[in-house]
Amino acid sequence: MKNKYIIPTAIVLLLTGCLFMGCSKEITKYRELLNNEEIIYPGPVSHFKAFQGNLRIKLQWHPSPDPSITKYVIYWNNKTDSVTLDASNRNTLDSVSTLISGLGEYVQNFVLYTLDDKGNRSIGQSLSGVRIFGPLYVSSLVNRQLDANRPPKAEDADTYKLFFAAADTILNAGTQLTYTGTDNQVHTADVAAKSDSIFLDMVKAGTKIAVRTSYVPVHRAIDTFRVTYSDTLVLK
Repeated sequence: MKNKYIIPTAIVLLLTGCLFMGCSKEITKYRELLNNEEIIYPGPVSHFKAFQGNLRIKLQWHPSPDPSITKYVIYWNNKTDSVTLDASNRNTLDSVSTLISGLGEYVQNFVLYTLDDKGNRSIGQSLSGVRIFGPLYVSSLVNRQLDANRPPKAEDADTYKLFFAAADTILNAGTQLTYTGTDNQVHTADVAAKSDSIFLDMVKAGTKIAVRTSYVPVHRAIDTFRVTYSDTLVLK
């Protein structure tokens, strides 16, 4: 026969009471720390994104449907700088954005909070490691080069075909050529990143062809960065 162990009812009640009293004590302890107030976190936004520019950035998000939200607060520069925006739109299909200018050319972290009318603040939503572009980035760029294996081709007395080396079609936003025409006016022509050649007409003999290439540093950047003009060649 197996042995049976019976725990007296009194002991069970005693253990249950101690457990309840212990839990109650823990709850009371944390209530005291919170001054008997409940912590309220307003609803977060969605699709928080950054779009980089020239020493500036566009931050965009979709509003929270939480009707208690009255403001958005965004911090950056190790939370020493901030901007506060009114929150009036609660349509989660719409976009809310703000443009922050005057940033330094280095990596930034941005943190967004929602606030309600009682000052309660949501849990922060972060965009970390966002690179800010500026003069240092521009100094690293170069104008698109002519194809050394295919020299300019004269089509007639004042028309030339120029050939270019392959371009980075992701970052290259096009190249502009400037030259003096046979009418002594300044002419411009644009070479798309995907194109490797262009025809120039009405080219004045002995004119210099100035080249200026533009770049976008990342997908959906809000600014285009342009290299300084360089004189590439003289067409005879």
